Amino acid sequence: MRVPEISLFNTFTKYDQIRQKEIEKYTQQLSSGKKILKPSDSTVDLAASLRFKSLQNDLEGYAKNMDYVQNTQSVAEGSLNSISETAQEARVEIVRLLNTGVLDQEDAAIVDEYLQSLKDYIINQANIKIGDSALFGGVKSQVDPFTADGTYQGETVETTVPVSKGVELNSTFRGDKYLGVNENTGKIAIVEVLDKISEIINSGDLTRLHNPGEVNVTINGKSADTILDAFDLGLNAIMQHRSLIGSQGKTLEDLRTQNESLNVNFSELISKLEDADYTEAITNLEKAKTAYEATMASFAQNKDLSLLKYFK
Repeated sequence: MRVPEISLFNTFTKYDQIRQKEIEKYTQQLSSGKKILKPSDSTVDLAASLRFKSLQNDLEGYAKNMDYVQNTQSVAEGSLNSISETAQEARVEIVRLLNTGVLDQEDAAIVDEYLQSLKDYIINQANIKIGDSALFGGVKSQVDPFTADGTYQGETVETTVPVSKGVELNSTFRGDKYLGVNENTGKIAIVEVLDKISEIINSGDLTRLHNPGEVNVTINGKSADTILDAFDLGLNAIMQHRSLIGSQGKTLEDLRTQNESLNVNFSELISKLEDADYTEAITNLEKAKTAYEATMASFAQNKDLSLLKYFK
């Protein structure tokens, strides 16, 4: 009586397939460098790896936003810096006028022309754009935020973009705050003062420069009604908001460093979950080969086994 050949064959086929799959698995791990070759290899590790990859994608999006924000903030800060420096030059001239008090017609014309050129430059800088987008118009970025006389026609709502989880920074700015707009007239305060000085120069009565009430400027609840005080109030508002952009830039750099560190950590975690341990894979492959060879040898020894041979 023989052991049924079909039973022996089925047993051999079962273990043959198991060993071949093991050999294939560890061979693919070595060739690909990956431990997880298909979802069934480790559903828990695969889920964790996908989660970390999703977080990395978020970080990549934040990095792109950071580059954009850094560019816009750099241009905006540079513009405010240029305006501040120009305004300080104008302030020197204003102080000179206040101390002199007398100008002949020729000098008056020269000073008036100079101040008007500074005013035009300030408004031009206030309307600075990147491409077709005005930086100081808030969400209304497709038109110049300031008219030729310095009147603000932008929005009070700013555009922000996410640069980290729960953190958004400006990509446009509300010009009424950053350019020190007079709350009483809607005009850039330093521009309004320069226009008033031009008017007084052309009137020929420079004593008016010292009169309270020639201007009426209010910014953030603070008011001034003399030429120099009103000019300083507007200039200080611009300088404060220039510093604010600078502080946002520092925040941006800190977040960039943090996000880069997180990205490295996520990469290491993904590597631990997915990448094959070559030493372990080689050991497992050798074990699988040995087991396969043992299966083949066992089949060869037992394929002719029968009860008649046993009774002999």
